[in-house]
Amino acid sequence: MANRLKGRPAKNRRIIAGGFNQIMEDRRRLDILLQAPELFHFDMASYMQSLTSATAIDMYNRARLYDMYQSAFLTDTHLIGIRRKRLVGACRKSIEFVRNGKPDDKVAEVLGQPWFRKFRKDIVQAELWGFTLVQFYLDDDGQIAYDLIDRKHYDPVRQQVLRHQSDTEGAPLESFSNTIVIGDDPRGLGIMSAIMPCVLYKRGNIGDWAQFCQIFGMPIREYTYDAGDEEARKRLMEDARRQGANAVYIHPKDSALTLLESGNKTGSSDLYKNLDSRCDAQMSIAMLGNTLTTDAKATGTQALGTVHQEEEDEIKEEDENNILDVLNSPKMRRIFESLGIDVNGGLFQFIKAKTTDKTVQLQAVKDLMDRGLPVSDDYLYDTFDIDKPEDYDRLKAEAQRKAEEKEAQQQAMMKRLQEDESKGKKPAVPEPKDESEDTFWNRVRSFFSEAPQDGAGFPF
Repeated sequence: MANRLKGRPAKNRRIIAGGFNQIMEDRRRLDILLQAPELFHFDMASYMQSLTSATAIDMYNRARLYDMYQSAFLTDTHLIGIRRKRLVGACRKSIEFVRNGKPDDKVAEVLGQPWFRKFRKDIVQAELWGFTLVQFYLDDDGQIAYDLIDRKHYDPVRQQVLRHQSDTEGAPLESFSNTIVIGDDPRGLGIMSAIMPCVLYKRGNIGDWAQFCQIFGMPIREYTYDAGDEEARKRLMEDARRQGANAVYIHPKDSALTLLESGNKTGSSDLYKNLDSRCDAQMSIAMLGNTLTTDAKATGTQALGTVHQEEEDEIKEEDENNILDVLNSPKMRRIFESLGIDVNGGLFQFIKAKTTDKTVQLQAVKDLMDRGLPVSDDYLYDTFDIDKPEDYDRLKAEAQRKAEEKEAQQQAMMKRLQEDESKGKKPAVPEPKDESEDTFWNRVRSFFSEAPQDGAGFPF
């Protein structure tokens, strides 16, 4: 495979992958011949053999170990959940390209395409698998796209693309254009190498648990018949088959049946359950750094949950830094330039989200205004998500006019008081009301209107 393929250039070409069922002529042009992964019949012995093969110095191969990874991602529901949580957590924040302190709108259009979010997740998954290899190109519509190269067909130590997953030599990666390998250690196997024992122990445990439930969870049916009645025995066996698959004991009347059951069924069931929970907890720690953000415990406290959340946030921050390192790397910049995207003189960075509490921010604004610091009205509308009125200018002018009139009235009153004081006049302050006059009878009289002077005017 290291030699040049007939009819194809040796440089700057895409990695073509396909299956064995393609026609012979097309198969000759394939760089990678894909093979279905082995997904079942794994145990700890298989894991140890695969790990030994993957970590060998010279004759190493990761194909079977990666099949185990893929099997775990497809069948273990807890692993599926924590993996998704980590990938989603690393992609929640938006990324922008800033040049000369301002975001670049043209690059922003590129980052808004579906491939970019998927690429960010593949960058994070390099830590799970050990590495990630992708190749960028322009599709038929001229849009940026990329292929995720099957990890079983790349040798990160020798940097070669393998035609068959069992090959020990292949084509050098430099023969293919716009490829980038994500991963620091070429011999690293990712954190899945530590998670796989938990997955395998959990599988065996659940199988034993299911068998335990079938044996001890369903009642045993007992049928008796006369020892010499063979026809009755056959009829009982037919009836037993029609009535279900639970355990059946058919015996003559003269024989005895003794059932020896487990002494503590509840304790045995809890043993399986505890092992299952233990495996899930270890997987959560390896993937997310904690357990309380995925599984609530009766003994968990808010303080402990806060600590675990901080640990998870640290892992998210590390994933975000890895994403920026890849996007700002010289290799990725050259790929963007070859695809027609100008990224010179700028940097990719995450958009800082505004997470300040609104109540706290409002109090801060009031304090600043009390100190005489002018605050923009547009800032207040944007910060507190308030719609700006359509007749804003008119309402603003009217409010300004009322404020000026109020201030003028206050100044006029102060001026009059100062003049009266300078002339020795006592300020005209209303006399306080004598509360003693406000008696009960005064309040009663005030309730009725004043009586007429010439009588009530009755006709008699």
